Amino acid sequence: MKFTTITVTNLDNLRIRPMCFTFSKSSVNNMSGVHPDMIMIYMESIKVSPIDFGVPKDGGLRLAARQKEMLDDPDIETKCDGYINISNHQAKKDGLGYALDFYAYINKRASWDKIHLAIIAGVIMSTATRLLKEGKISIKIKWGGEFGSNSFHGWDYPHTEVVLIK
Repeated sequence: MKFTTITVTNLDNLRIRPMCFTFSKSSVNNMSGVHPDMIMIYMESIKVSPIDFGVPKDGGLRLAARQKEMLDDPDIETKCDGYINISNHQAKKDGLGYALDFYAYINKRASWDKIHLAIIAGVIMSTATRLLKEGKISIKIKWGGEFGSNSFHGWDYPHTEVVLIK
């Protein structure tokens, strides 16, 4: 069976092509130090996503100092300072990060378009649900697009994090 994806950059330029996405070496490295179940969710999601995606440089495990730098950068949206307000990207007692960020990869460029991110998040969330039901992971995750609401009006579209460990 061969699956196809629909890549929509605008409605006038609809292209259909076979799914064949894999993570770049950079994206794989950027997941280093994150909870292995979260990595498994992403590794399975990329295989079935209709939109290619990756993990940015600061999308995985972060040190407190880097988290503070990000808070101080007006171009980066974060609410955590790394010391008082701890991000789920920072190592917990087990030494692992509990969050991953992603970006859409459209026409050989990163895209932060909310529609692209919401589609990818749907794939990630459904993959996590499937893997949990199959007993392959022991975590539940939440999507940042739901932060502050129960709909797609949250403030952190390119973010997922662990919310429960069984």
